[in-house]
Amino acid sequence: MRRTWRSSWWLAALALLVALLPGVLLAANAVVVRQQSAPDPATDWERVQSAGKLVFGTAADYPPFEFYNSNFELDGFDIALARAIGEKLGVAVEFNDFAFDGLINAVQLGTVDAAIGAISVTPDRQQVVDFTNLYFIGNSVTLATTAFTDTITSAADFSGKRVGVQRGTTYHVWAQHKLVDAGVIPQDALAIYATPSAIIRDLRNGTIDVGLLGELTANLAIQRSPDLQVVGEQFNQQQFAIAAGKGSSLIEPLNQALIALQSDGTFADLVTRYLQVNPTGVTPDEQSASVENAPPAPTTAPTPCIDSMAFVADLNLDDKNMSAPPIMASGQDFVKSWRVLNNGTCDWTPDYVLAYVNGNRIEASMGGSAVAVGRTVKPGEMVDLSVSLRAPQVYGVFQGFWQMRNALGMYFGEVVWVGIQVPDPNPPAPPPPPPTQDINPNLRADSNYIAPGQCTTIRWDVDNVSAVYFIDGGSQQGVGGHDTRNVCPGGSTNYTLRVVDRTGASHDYSITINVTGAPDYSINFWADATNLNGGQCTRLRWDVRNVQAVYLDGEGVAGVSDREVCPSSTRTYTLQVIKYDGGQEARQVTINVSNPQPPPAQLPVIRRFKVSSNQIPRGQCVSFEWRTDNAQGVNLLRNGGAVVAGGPGNGSAQDCPDAVGLYEYKLVAYGVGQTEQSLTVNVIGPQPR
Repeated sequence: MRRTWRSSWWLAALALLVALLPGVLLAANAVVVRQQSAPDPATDWERVQSAGKLVFGTAADYPPFEFYNSNFELDGFDIALARAIGEKLGVAVEFNDFAFDGLINAVQLGTVDAAIGAISVTPDRQQVVDFTNLYFIGNSVTLATTAFTDTITSAADFSGKRVGVQRGTTYHVWAQHKLVDAGVIPQDALAIYATPSAIIRDLRNGTIDVGLLGELTANLAIQRSPDLQVVGEQFNQQQFAIAAGKGSSLIEPLNQALIALQSDGTFADLVTRYLQVNPTGVTPDEQSASVENAPPAPTTAPTPCIDSMAFVADLNLDDKNMSAPPIMASGQDFVKSWRVLNNGTCDWTPDYVLAYVNGNRIEASMGGSAVAVGRTVKPGEMVDLSVSLRAPQVYGVFQGFWQMRNALGMYFGEVVWVGIQVPDPNPPAPPPPPPTQDINPNLRADSNYIAPGQCTTIRWDVDNVSAVYFIDGGSQQGVGGHDTRNVCPGGSTNYTLRVVDRTGASHDYSITINVTGAPDYSINFWADATNLNGGQCTRLRWDVRNVQAVYLDGEGVAGVSDREVCPSSTRTYTLQVIKYDGGQEARQVTINVSNPQPPPAQLPVIRRFKVSSNQIPRGQCVSFEWRTDNAQGVNLLRNGGAVVAGGPGNGSAQDCPDAVGLYEYKLVAYGVGQTEQSLTVNVIGPQPR
């Protein structure tokens, strides 16, 4: 997956790291990008004008307001409205796709200029962001299948029903307050989903009885699935506006653009085209559109940290923004990998996961399961994540969307996806073959001879053919007829361009990139001081040039860097170097410590806490496994109650929750002090009647 990226502090820092440190991307887990505070909101409009572009965050899972169309491009009423706003303001418009829960977070962190995504104005949201005037007022409805025979006219009518809502929406807040807190339904009868499409899926399979959605989104679902119907309406009005940072100078120009679009008829045209309703019924008048943005309420409580994630790179199977999804055989097993950045302010704990949320077709999950981060990822740190998938047995183009989820089940951050195509095993008979073609792809390289560690670009140009593939080793990837590939071979390597002409015949063209010579290398390793007293510190420094990799005591490090060390006793540090020819060299520095201090008491550490599945059907059990250091024992708690009390530091247990709902399991390791980790298990299935 590729994106149009906003110029930002962390991307510039990453580019500098890559330029200075060959091979840094091979050790992404060791790369930390310096965090920087969000831009001053008072200068937002000035900054947008200077950049010449306005970056919107959106959540493209809510048709007809925002969605991916059949060409795998962002589309919808909000998307078209944002582009029209950009034209009025004289700036280009770019979009980043987020989990809906993470849209307000992105605005708070300044990773986008503004957010548009069917966002309702609420008092809670107004505490952390400012809103433009309302641009849409609509109705909310209760959706069910045609087998549902009740009519919902009040909150009391939800009694005995299993209700589905999208997490973080006004429907979620309304249902929690009016239904659960009011005692109409129990907490475990409120099912919370990441996307509206998941609500519709579980309505149709009987997991829930009713779902709460916007009227237009519900009507679109009914058009696509005639077995659905509206069974209640007007319980919670929708009031959509654009969000920007608290105190943002963008609010006024955005308001002026909205007024201009309503005045010149553009807004009404967009309503008619995308929403297919009378514009006068959903367009607020001047008085009802006004939103008063108040300063945040004073509080003495600590500011909670904010979860956020930014997509950095596809590590394999780049689908070129779905313009060239890799070709897979039906049933083929494969692995998709991404590099992502923790650009929030919370640590990601090991049980944060990347999870599938929806796709363009029912088979787009491709059998993938949520994958845990597996370690603590600090703000500003990157991590590589991989999912094991299987190509669908049916043919077509498939795009599956994945989002980050924290330990409390909240989705956040930018959306990543995997896109592939499975060819039709029985394609239509081809047309009569054209005359024999004289194919000349003009395959060439910027340089056919490079030094170790260098890169070059392979280029080609070919027209009027059926398909083109670039073959690197055993990997074959569909490419364009006029395209390029940047390659950085470790040794002399042969690459192949395979061209399929209009008759179906394949023609292979090869090019060799020769890697010659070996640059001179240098290794310097020293310490500011080599004789210390107990409790003192010194700084190790190294300067290593023109090598393949550098390790300090087994940890991958930059070629030119330093590190503070505070050894408790005499210790020798080893710097190991891997040269381009595969050879190795090492340098050592010994720090002598006099009067060593006794080692401090070791706090308990949880090395591993995992569950066999984060989602199970009602009536099944889950298994837990844990590993700790320095712990006298552990307690395993479920929603505060003990499952295991005084268990061993390394062990396992099984639990069988007996009701549908979300359970929080907490492992508490105790000894000299205590530490804890949590994860959640969602028990799904019908409630007993």
